[in-house]
Amino acid sequence: MTAGPWSYASWAALARLLLVPVLLAICAPSLSAAADEQSDAVKLVETVRQAAIVLGHGGPAESQLRSISAAFDGRGIAQAVLGTYWRRASADDRASVVDALLYAIAHRLAERLERTQDKTFTVLGTKALANGDILVRSEFRRPLHGPTSVDWRVRHCRGQLCIGDVFVDGGSVTVQQRDRVAQLLAGNGGSIPALVADLRKGRV
Repeated sequence: MTAGPWSYASWAALARLLLVPVLLAICAPSLSAAADEQSDAVKLVETVRQAAIVLGHGGPAESQLRSISAAFDGRGIAQAVLGTYWRRASADDRASVVDALLYAIAHRLAERLERTQDKTFTVLGTKALANGDILVRSEFRRPLHGPTSVDWRVRHCRGQLCIGDVFVDGGSVTVQQRDRVAQLLAGNGGSIPALVADLRKGRV
């Protein structure tokens, strides 16, 4: 008895059977790479936290500031904070603002994270965002306080992962700095050197 011609459903079933291994072979490397990248993002956050703790406890400031600064997208943050002033600023003024902003961010993190230890700081998970950024969700607890959520937005810059923003209890540090910087620039006539001095003095 000879078999009749295959139906459309039979061919479709065979196609699905053959496609599954191919799709798995294609998708597996990208899924593995995404998992590795999210793991690297968590390591970056932990590196910054440890540096902030050391800085907050009076450790060697220069090396800790350098470690924290290298982990952030200083240029991207400075552009977002300065807005239209960035386009008008000279190359030297831009570099000064980037350095001063990273200095302010490092010390702000040191103030918030210096009392955290492994048992009070928890990474809750990671999330891949639509634009390719990675959100590292964490929280820390302090005595007599409720949990504080700290979410770190990690992106690609300078050929590596870096932190583009930090959200403390849902509030963007970049947005907070942008609003404060706008006030300072409005009050000092748009002087970038005066702004840099204020950043260094912790007024932002």
